[in-house]
Parts: sequence; C-alpha cells; structure tokens
Amino acid sequence: MMPETAIDRAAADIPLTRSARDALERAAADAARRAEPEASPVDVLRAVLGTRGSLADQAMRELAVDPAAVLAAIPPDGAGPQLPLRQLLVNANREAQVLGHYQVDSIHLLLALLYSDARPTSALLQQAGLTLYDLRRHVQTGVRPDAPLDRRPAVSRAPDRALRRRPLPSLRGVLGVSPLFLGIVALVVVSGAVLWINPVPQGVGIATLVFVMAAWVASVCVHEFFHAVVAYLGGDRTVAGSGYLRLDPLRYTHILMSIVFPVVFLLLGGIALPGGAVYIDRGLLRSRWWDSAVSLAGPVGTLVCGLIGAGVFFVLVHLQLATATNIGFFAALAFFVFVQMFSLIINLVPIPPLDGFGIIRPWLPYSVQAAANRIASVGIVLIFVAIWYIPPAGMAINQAAQNLAAIAGIDPYALALGALNMPRFR
Repeated sequence: MMPETAIDRAAADIPLTRSARDALERAAADAARRAEPEASPVDVLRAVLGTRGSLADQAMRELAVDPAAVLAAIPPDGAGPQLPLRQLLVNANREAQVLGHYQVDSIHLLLALLYSDARPTSALLQQAGLTLYDLRRHVQTGVRPDAPLDRRPAVSRAPDRALRRRPLPSLRGVLGVSPLFLGIVALVVVSGAVLWINPVPQGVGIATLVFVMAAWVASVCVHEFFHAVVAYLGGDRTVAGSGYLRLDPLRYTHILMSIVFPVVFLLLGGIALPGGAVYIDRGLLRSRWWDSAVSLAGPVGTLVCGLIGAGVFFVLVHLQLATATNIGFFAALAFFVFVQMFSLIINLVPIPPLDGFGIIRPWLPYSVQAAANRIASVGIVLIFVAIWYIPPAGMAINQAAQNLAAIAGIDPYALALGALNMPRFR
C-alpha cells in the first residue's frame, strides 16, 4: 500500500485530473527541496505555468498572457505568505463546481491562484493582465473578452468540454476477493491436481464432478462480479455496499437462482442454466447504454472464464503434456469450457430474466418492460423445460456450444470423454 502524501491529505475528497496532480506533485517536489512540509501557492503557480499544453497554459496564451513571462517574475525562493494547500484545493474545487466540472484541473488551480487569499500569485497574474472574470469566461466560451463581435464563433468552442463529462469512479478500495471464493478456487486446483495425478482411476468421475462444479460456481461469481463492476462504473454505487464487488456467492440476492438451481440443472443433464444474482438499481445508471452494458457484462465474464479454460487446455496440449494418466484432467477442463459456452448462449437468449433480454430491455417501451417483469420469475424454468422436453431446441444449443468450444481450441474427443466422466443424477 502506497504511503499517504501531503497531496493525498489535502485532496482527500477532491477529484483531480492527471494534469492537476502532476502539477501538484512538481510543486511538492519544489517544497521538499526547501524542506517545507507542503507546497505553497507560488510553488503551485510555478508548476502550472511550466506545464506546456495544459488547459491553463492554453487559456493564458489565448488570453494574450505569456506564461513564460509570469514564470520569470516569480521569486526564486517561493517566498510569500503561506496559504494551506488544502484551502487552495478547496478554492479550486469551488471553481470547478461553479463551472459545472467534475474534476479539478490545472485551469481550476490557476483560477484559485487568482483569489485574494493567495496574494503573491494573484498579484503576479493580475500584473500580467489576467483576471478571474476573463479566465472564467474564456473557460466557458473559448472567446477572448476583447474579440470583435463579428469574429466570435456562432457556436461556442468551450475548451472545458472534457471536464463537463462525468468521470468514471475509481475502483480503488471497493474491489475485493472473499475467502469463500478463494476456497472455491482452491477446490478447483486440488481437484484438478487429483485428475492430473490420477492416484485412483476409479475416482475420476467424482474428481471430475468436484472440478466442474467448483469451477462452475467460481465462474458464476465472475459473471456476477462483471455485472456489479460495470454497474458501479455506470453510476450504481449501492453494489459496493451490498458486497457484490467481492466475488462472494453468499452476497447474491438470489443464492437459490444463482448457485443452487444452476448446479442442480448441471447435475441433471449437463445443462448450465444461469440464474439471477446481483440487484442493480438501474435508476442510478448514467444512461440506457450503461443499462445495456451492465447486462452484457455478465456474459462477457462467462466468456472470459471459458477462454481462460480453453487457454490452459491449448497451452498444455501444445506443450505435449497430455498423457494416458492425466487425460481425465483435460476431459474435465474441456467439459467445463463447453459448459461455459452453453451458459453463454443461454444467457444471450432475449427473454426475461436472462441477460440477452436485459441488453435490449432499456430500449423497449415501458409497457413491454413491465410485462417482462411479471414473467421473469418463471423464465428460467421455461428455458429448462424447452431444452429438456423439446429435443431440437436442446440439440441446437448443444451443437452451438460444441462449435464454440471447438473454435476455442477444445478437442471434441476430450469433450466427449469429459461428458462421459461427469456423473448424472437422473
């Protein structure tokens, strides 16, 4: 864990752009060379003026104020009345909020350095011809205050367009891995090792069952984790408080639908049916695009798990490590990849409550969405019945999953052997 710096303490609740943080870090380095505990406004001004291409640098040049000339007028020792760095950042954040910006940038630091409580810097900037009014107006409109009316653009080209876009929230401190998930992964590793060593050939079926079931539960955790991460980035912060960002299956809203039913269906006939899991407050999401992205994220997580399994299979096979002893491991891994591909296909079917419907749901009329909500509770059962009792449907999905597994590099013989080794409870 990185130690907390003076900048971190001063900007504890203030979001900074990369440009602002770079300037503050250079200012802090200048202060450290003088053995000062934190940077002064003069240090910050020197750092801001020395950043070519920043929004502050561009604004000054467009307002006919030469940053190099101001820089040359700064006292070399940075002397002057001290303003706490925290207060400077509070002033800069106030400017950002007034301008409708979501982060503090170098331009806001420059505006704060024009405040009267930062007397050494405000005096230097005002002497150079820069004022708060002109700088604020330029940030909002991109027009010099003395520009002739006939030369002003019909459409404003405000340079702060990027700052008006709400930034994605930081994931620092909100992601975690639950001990239960680590235990499930350990079970996958142990059962995989047993299949590789094969100490008791008669136990291949049980070891295959444990490996596939544990890997399936882990993949469900990843599937739901992807939903939650995208929801968090999209505006729903409640998923963090609900524990959905910790890969903990016990935190899911519907543990029965998320874990128990899918595992039972898998045992009954190798049918990997997904279930509902995390609760997303979709009213908090930024847009319909984010709403769709949240639903799409789960299948992407499933695909990632399948590709990881296929990648391990591919590498080990091409290293020529497959033998008659460990063939059970390759068979179990192949069957797991097939299960992931089967689940991926099912998940993308556009009927409630599956993710395929969730992807298109935000774009449907509200009456259709309301009707879908009423049948969502039985949708997963209807899918199971269709696959189980309508052979053409089950065969089509099964063949499509096999084709996807083959494209990912899974050998059909290993997949067939894995299916045979997998015990069934009928």
